[in-house]
Amino acid sequence: MTEALRQQISAWKVGDVIDAPLDVYRCQVIQEWVDYNDHMTEAAYLTVFGWASDVLFQFIGVDDAYRAAGSSFYTVETHIIYEREAALNDALKVTTQVLDFDAKRLHFNHEMFNFSSGQRLSTCEQMLLHVDSEAAKASVIKPPVALALGAILSSHQALATPPQVGRTMKIIHKT
Repeated sequence: MTEALRQQISAWKVGDVIDAPLDVYRCQVIQEWVDYNDHMTEAAYLTVFGWASDVLFQFIGVDDAYRAAGSSFYTVETHIIYEREAALNDALKVTTQVLDFDAKRLHFNHEMFNFSSGQRLSTCEQMLLHVDSEAAKASVIKPPVALALGAILSSHQALATPPQVGRTMKIIHKT
């Protein structure tokens, strides 16, 4: 983490002007992500969303030093919705909306777009648990990270909750 980013994180406060949603991750579809249907495989979608989560963590102060001190976030639930295909060399953009957090949990939603066309390709809703990695149990989010999340949430509360958030998966039988 750069010193400038570290200073920004230490100065987080509710009311800060923060992108809503966050627009912090871009990548390109590589050959290893393309399957036998000539489009990005479902596992690659999760990979892209995972890397977008890593960028979010850096943005809020969860870096190597934070993890070395024994704290981290672990994913406890993920819901991916695949809407459109991505092909080899497509440029991708992932945005992130923090939906909520409390003392030990973080809930957010990623949206993946084709950067050129602007079409949404996929969404990924996640619930994470803050943990003490040495004790292997849930722990309270450290104050600097909680401040960053509070500032982001304050900004993101102006956004509508995406309609797919909280969606359940089931077959509805016609009568």
